[in-house]
Amino acid sequence: MDVGMMALLSKTVSLMENLGFMWLVHTGFELNLWERLLEEKPKAEIMTQSSEWDETLLDHWLEQARVQELVAVKNGRFQLSKMGKAVYRYRDYGLEAMYKEFVLHWGPCFGKLPDLMKRTIPRGPMESEMENELISKASKASEPFVWPLLRKKCEKDGWSNVLDVGCGEAAFLQRLAAEFPELRGVGLEINPEVAKRADAQMDSYQGRIRIEPADVLEFHESPGTYDCCLLNNNIYYFDREKRVELLNSLYELLRPGGRIGILTALRGVTPSLQIIKTHIPQNLMSFFLACHQNFEGLPFEHEMTDLLEQTGFMEIEAIPLPFKVSHYFFARKPSEFNGE
Repeated sequence: MDVGMMALLSKTVSLMENLGFMWLVHTGFELNLWERLLEEKPKAEIMTQSSEWDETLLDHWLEQARVQELVAVKNGRFQLSKMGKAVYRYRDYGLEAMYKEFVLHWGPCFGKLPDLMKRTIPRGPMESEMENELISKASKASEPFVWPLLRKKCEKDGWSNVLDVGCGEAAFLQRLAAEFPELRGVGLEINPEVAKRADAQMDSYQGRIRIEPADVLEFHESPGTYDCCLLNNNIYYFDREKRVELLNSLYELLRPGGRIGILTALRGVTPSLQIIKTHIPQNLMSFFLACHQNFEGLPFEHEMTDLLEQTGFMEIEAIPLPFKVSHYFFARKPSEFNGE
């Protein structure tokens, strides 16, 4: 067997392992197996709690979970390993949504790729669960990296009025309001159900945060109202023309000297600069988005810089987050008083 064949087989076996891990984790979430196995249990007890389950398939799940070092077995009793406990602990930090994306949406989408590329079937709309729920929930995985950066920027620039476009459940607005008692914010969320959930959490902020179930391009506010406008993980919902329209409208809403902040994954990131030296995740995400109607995929870094310059912003920063899957772009609207 030649070297090329060996390399290909190695890559294929690695792929099988990764797919198995993905299916195991997703199934564990859906069946709540991660919680059940926090304490030692024999298989018979698991089956007693779920008598309608297929015992043969449960056998295989437990076997594969053990092989993947997600579950430990001692004297015929199963319990989560350290890795399995981490899966359970971080399920609400975007992990569960991310695996649901991969299994239920990415896989079937890429299965249609030959027909999509041949145009024997059209690029269709993104499924509503994916567009309205999962992308937003999966983005929570970046919050531990994003929050310190936002906090530092807010403290340095003295934000007092913040607009969060596509705020989801307004996690960042809540953290900013809790950290900075004088700060006021408005969150725009186009999905009415998500906006309703966000609004239900605002009582403790005494009117300092307002949630609007609105499209940003239909949102009306006095020019020069905000110190900062944030767009977190949503610029790729807009095509090139709409991006210009979007940034022009936010430019008007910012006070002179105000900042815009745009968080997005990018295409074409240089692998050598990453902590984990791969650019596959964000390029696959871009590929997945581009398989759908009205999506062009993720932007390149130069596209973001050109867009900000085109719409009149200056002092553009492109700040890579850990793992360099996402970047935060900050730019400033010129100040009128100093002739910029």
